[in-house]
Amino acid sequence: MRRHPSLVVPLAAVTLLAAACGSGAKAAPPPGKSSPAGDAAAPSGPPPKKVVIVVDTARTEVMTTGQTVQQVLDQAHIALGKYDLVNPAKQEAPADTIKVTRLLSKPQTKTITTDPPTVKKKVSSLPPFSQKELRKGRPEIKIVQVAWVRRHGKKVKAVLSQKLKQKAVPRILGIGPQSAAGGDVAKLNWAALAQCESGGNPHSVNPAGYYGLYQFSIPSWASVGGSGKPSDAPAAEQTYRAQLLYKRVGGRWQGQWPNCGHFLFS
Repeated sequence: MRRHPSLVVPLAAVTLLAAACGSGAKAAPPPGKSSPAGDAAAPSGPPPKKVVIVVDTARTEVMTTGQTVQQVLDQAHIALGKYDLVNPAKQEAPADTIKVTRLLSKPQTKTITTDPPTVKKKVSSLPPFSQKELRKGRPEIKIVQVAWVRRHGKKVKAVLSQKLKQKAVPRILGIGPQSAAGGDVAKLNWAALAQCESGGNPHSVNPAGYYGLYQFSIPSWASVGGSGKPSDAPAAEQTYRAQLLYKRVGGRWQGQWPNCGHFLFS
């Protein structure tokens, strides 16, 4: 029997052959690199955050990933009307709170002018019961934005914003002494005269054209520095001007108070 010579295969060749045939084993990754299959999935988009949305007085809390106010409102299914106001603005990044004001009309801007307050200052050098403007005032001016809104089921006009354009400066009015004249004329019985003429009523009006405690006519009242109607002046001023009138006519009371003048001496 003929014997064939033995076949000897080097070990390196065996190794290469196994790799070529695919033994099912996977090659190890190079040092310092991990397998792609083991990588974690990369995060997508920002995390949700809580935002409070206030529509008029209704308050809603939402979790949102919106990057603008408009995106937050869209995710919350809140539609804006034609004239609605939003703060912050729609294109801005959302704040912790978004405010929406529902409007029924286009906002209008108006200029509001308010008269200045009057400050009265006593001035002893002025005639009694007289007035003098010591400083002119300056009115307050505001720029106001208004629009129609719905409140409690009713359509009302509301102030949306206002800005002070000019601050008011008070008007200063000097006021003379608020007391009647002194001297001998003050010692007469003026209360008795007033009781006879008007029943002591400083607001008394006679249809014939006489007014106040001492039934002044408008011309006689003006002749002693009075303004307006005597019946609108304080009782003390009426007495003061009656005493001036007495002095002006030199004590001849008969022409002024023919029926009641004698009570001055009672």
